[in-house]
Amino acid sequence: MKNEDLVGVWRERGREIVRADGSLTADVARASQIMYSPDGYMAVVNTPIARKPVAETVARMDLDATTPEQRAAAVLGVVAYAGRFEVTGEQVRHSIFTAVNPNRVGDTQVRHITLAGDDLTLTSPPDSRGNHFRIHWRRAAKM
Repeated sequence: MKNEDLVGVWRERGREIVRADGSLTADVARASQIMYSPDGYMAVVNTPIARKPVAETVARMDLDATTPEQRAAAVLGVVAYAGRFEVTGEQVRHSIFTAVNPNRVGDTQVRHITLAGDDLTLTSPPDSRGNHFRIHWRRAAKM
């Protein structure tokens, strides 16, 4: 597999936790989109569905005009990061340049790739208990 195979915009179709014993647990429904550019950049935004709207005094993209409580509730469960990507064999490496979670800046996330036409599955390495996470995507657009 190569970088070009992932280039485009992908929308999430679902996700699950695969337990060490092989059992599956569906994760929280999310509105997610990941993009891979032809020149090796990537970005992902992943938000739980049905978040409550916040009170705003002005129309803006950040949450700086909200209360600390509204801000905390609005970002609970949100994953957003961007950086570079590289496909090697059946894996993609996301090298993180910026992220909602500041602890992830500079990290590299490795995911196993399963690609069948316009369906993509990204699978995390197993955690210390042998569980791993799978996200299913469908191609929304090619670049």
